[in-house]
Amino acid sequence: MKDRVTLLLLGIIAASLVGMCLVAREKGAVAVATPGAELQLKSRLGSGMVLRSGSEPVAVPARAYRPVFLTLVGEQNGEVWKASSWGPWGKLDRIQIARGRTTAIELGPPLRIEPQVAVYGGQVRVALCLFGRAGEKYDNSILRNNQRIPGPPVKIIDEAGTVLASGRFQFG
Repeated sequence: MKDRVTLLLLGIIAASLVGMCLVAREKGAVAVATPGAELQLKSRLGSGMVLRSGSEPVAVPARAYRPVFLTLVGEQNGEVWKASSWGPWGKLDRIQIARGRTTAIELGPPLRIEPQVAVYGGQVRVALCLFGRAGEKYDNSILRNNQRIPGPPVKIIDEAGTVLASGRFQFG
């Protein structure tokens, strides 16, 4: 009786391993549609990859992935601009690569800027949040030619149009 149970358990384990190997071999394809993008992904199984935008889709194991890091690099008027993201990821939070299909990942521009306002004690803090088309949030530290750009100018105006305060946003 013990031998039958042992053989049955070994058979179940062997069938599970064969099934896992077959699932691991299933492939899908992924393409990053945004020029100048580099996206680092990781699966629950621990495997990871770096995808770069290009014209050809890349074959990858079919499974769910999560972004780890994202970089966008673009050139305009001879200057190189760079934006990075560590999340949150919006719609990119879970990227499912289906077997036999190509998944197009769309991220980055058009970018939108949203203010975040908070009151602490007697002070008001206004932060700018930069979001991509999939809802991914970018760091405020945008680089131009490998130099951090200064904070944008700001004016606080009342209902009558009187300038109450002006200056530049500060990082930190």
